[in-house]
Amino acid sequence: MFYIKRNTQEFGPYDAKQIESAYISGNILKRDLIRHDKTDNYISIVEFLDINSIHIQQEEEKFSDVLFNLLKLQSIIINPFRYISSSIKENKIVYVLLAIVLIPIAALFFSEIPIISYSIYGFYFASIWALIIYKIIATEQTEIRIIIVIASSTIIATILFFAVYTKSPAWEIRESFINSDQFLVKFAGMFFGVAIIEELLKQTFVYLSIARSKIVLIPRTAIFYGMISGLSFGIFEGVEYQMGPNKTFDINNNYYLNIIRLTSLPFFHAIWAGLGAYFASLSFIELRYKYSFRIVGVLIPAILHALYNTFGLNMYGILVIIFSTISLTVYVTKSDLIGEQINSL
Repeated sequence: MFYIKRNTQEFGPYDAKQIESAYISGNILKRDLIRHDKTDNYISIVEFLDINSIHIQQEEEKFSDVLFNLLKLQSIIINPFRYISSSIKENKIVYVLLAIVLIPIAALFFSEIPIISYSIYGFYFASIWALIIYKIIATEQTEIRIIIVIASSTIIATILFFAVYTKSPAWEIRESFINSDQFLVKFAGMFFGVAIIEELLKQTFVYLSIARSKIVLIPRTAIFYGMISGLSFGIFEGVEYQMGPNKTFDINNNYYLNIIRLTSLPFFHAIWAGLGAYFASLSFIELRYKYSFRIVGVLIPAILHALYNTFGLNMYGILVIIFSTISLTVYVTKSDLIGEQINSL
């Protein structure tokens, strides 16, 4: 008796006649592997046929049969909708792909209202990042409801806050600091006038979600929620820059800055917010260091954020992003080891 292996799945047992019949019908492929039930070693189907002097051919389509076969296959080719289930859960990939295709098209309808068009594009790119990090980072604890609450609350709170902040005297002080040619003065402006404020805005609803959760959220879950908050903030900031500063540049720089504001910079915000959320989650788990982790959870992302803003998109700024990304990756993948080390302190 024989066993057939395709990729990682094994099927069988089959006798030699069944193998021959399945090969002729196409149910067994040339790339499949086969082994005897008395050994664990596999060989290819082609080798098996040669060793046993079995001279058979799989049935293949003749060119003269193409028209007839196309007519026979028309129900499959022309009407794929018949295979779509009525279940939203089973068809979620369909809706995701439709959203990816249709969101940018929707933005075109509002091209004469830039703020709406830019917001749609910002949502589009943030959604793509969200899908990527969902696949990589999300856990079984992750809830779509909380994702929506954090994302929408962060955007609304950010819009309301900056509507007031930009009209306050503190804004003018901030501007004088961040436009300084002196590194330390500029860094101070970026830290106190930009980074601390933005990181607190991004962390507020993540923190509340962790605090109000009826279960203990593991750090990986919190990191994902933090990154969603960062992406949401990135939508607001991207639209603000497109409606304001970016319009003052020539067409080439305007195009470049619009693209980077929509694609890369929101993810930078997600990384810093993810770092903050990691430490926030630890503050609810390691109660001996509750306040220490909460303080660090604001300071570390804010320092990295302020350093990047101060250096800009040059070698030093890129090094800050690399360090931030590596740090977040370590916290995502090695949180158990870090937890063990904390417990040994």
